[in-house]
Amino acid sequence: INNFPILNELLINQDYKSKTENNICYVGGITKSRGIFELADGLTKSSATLLLAGKYLETNIEDVLKTHPSWSKINYLGFLGRKDVKELYKKSKIGIVTLHPNINYINSLPVKMFEYMAAGIPVVASNFKLWKSIIEENECGICVDPLNHKEITDAIEKLLKNPQLAKIMGKNGQKLVKENYNWKMEEKKLLTLYKSLIE
Repeated sequence: INNFPILNELLINQDYKSKTENNICYVGGITKSRGIFELADGLTKSSATLLLAGKYLETNIEDVLKTHPSWSKINYLGFLGRKDVKELYKKSKIGIVTLHPNINYINSLPVKMFEYMAAGIPVVASNFKLWKSIIEENECGICVDPLNHKEITDAIEKLLKNPQLAKIMGKNGQKLVKENYNWKMEEKKLLTLYKSLIE
């Protein structure tokens, strides 16, 4: 049973024409292995501002990040409730999920990736085989080497400079979540399992 988004919670009809700021977002636990420093490195040569929401989960990571040359391009918002997360997605042009190739991540399906898609924004994600089969094959984002900050920058800039491409990818991702990657689909699996256990 996968932790996919509740279908109607984050669905947004994104209006890229109304977005004048180059905001990108990351929502979730903030750690070294989830790619925060490569993302910060990538911001040094990017026109983007990072809207960062979540909790610092490692000792001193906040202090180190504040000394990074890109700190002025990072807007740390702390831990947000669900309504505020939705508002964050409305302000964002891209969702970031560049986790490191750790054994716990390469075959995972992080809910944040599908939340970005549900919200109608394209994703820049790690180039894991499983993720590529979802993101690239369905044209809803760009997969990159999460340890290569230049690839992260290039993907971000490609989407920021091509709003029509970003819009199409966002719609593709939203369609995919509506059809496959949502809690309603997983709920059916869970109810079937419960039914099999009590019969």
